[in-house]
Amino acid sequence: MRVMAMIALVGISIARALLPATARAQGPAPPAFDHAGLARQALERHILPGYQHLAAATRSFDEAVMAYCRDTTAARRKGVDTAFDAVVSAWGRVEHIAFGPMAQHERLEKFMFWPDRRGIGARQVANALSKRDPDVLDVARLATKSVAMQGLPALDTLLFAKDEGSDPEARRHRCGFAAAVAANLARIAQSVSEEWADPNGFSKIWLSPGPDNRQYLKPSETTLALAKSFDQGLEKVRDQRLAGPLALNAQRRRLPAPLSNSGRSLLLVVANIEGLRDLYTEGGIEQAIIAANGDDPNAGGAALARLVANELATAHESLTPLVGARSPFDDNRSAQRIIAIGFPLKNARMTAASLLATAAGLPIGFNASDGD
Repeated sequence: MRVMAMIALVGISIARALLPATARAQGPAPPAFDHAGLARQALERHILPGYQHLAAATRSFDEAVMAYCRDTTAARRKGVDTAFDAVVSAWGRVEHIAFGPMAQHERLEKFMFWPDRRGIGARQVANALSKRDPDVLDVARLATKSVAMQGLPALDTLLFAKDEGSDPEARRHRCGFAAAVAANLARIAQSVSEEWADPNGFSKIWLSPGPDNRQYLKPSETTLALAKSFDQGLEKVRDQRLAGPLALNAQRRRLPAPLSNSGRSLLLVVANIEGLRDLYTEGGIEQAIIAANGDDPNAGGAALARLVANELATAHESLTPLVGARSPFDDNRSAQRIIAIGFPLKNARMTAASLLATAAGLPIGFNASDGD
């Protein structure tokens, strides 16, 4: 019923947008879409707080790993696990902001090299461990190596994969490697946070579109960047991170679940959904769409805008109880619940794309990466 209602409302909204100018002229013209206001709200209420939180989480994790490597007690190991959870959650909430400072210097790939269909990262980590490579113990030298050895998947192997052997020196090397990765992530997160926050840094580029701006010539281009982040973020969650490990993606090929050694796969996905919902609500997309429909609560566009947020809440509520489940993609009952979550995620993505294309005047093909 909800899906049919949504489809009907989408049809009404699009039909209105396609009415001849003479027909639309009989009523008041809808307000112009506030691209500049959306850019500022997304920066101040979503992007900056998100990256500040990530910087703080990675600092705490860095400290926890260093303390554990000095004294490998059970209490300090628990601190590492708790801090790792915080980093995974903080990263998941901003991962969709793949433009700006995070897109520079391979930072995105260094933080999360995934999907890794051939297990490159795990092999490179294992090779460095077997050779006792001293370079992986130094943050500066590690930063010059393969991106697959520098991020969360590498930590998933170093800290949570089965550690065979009892050689104390090998264990110290492994812990030192993990400490260097943690320090490198803290450095990346801090740099990105500072570059966004600097009034003369990327925020100036973001808030000042124009002919002299090397990245954004028109205000609508920042809206397009946010729309793509939202759209492609949902695609990654639904078609890769949930459908992939079930072999229900477009290629019908099973992908390894991210962070599977630590059992944080669904913790990451839940955080991804939280971040996308925050971008949509707190970041201002929903508000901007409603405003562009004249704030009429009965208008089709406004009702659909609220429906997107509701669908994301439904997906989040359904997936959260599975966080921490052992092998959720292999258990039939859990797998069926994961499959069902794909429907509200797809509804949210399709509806938001239609609304933004109409209300913000975005090119229809901005979500051309759509899967099946």
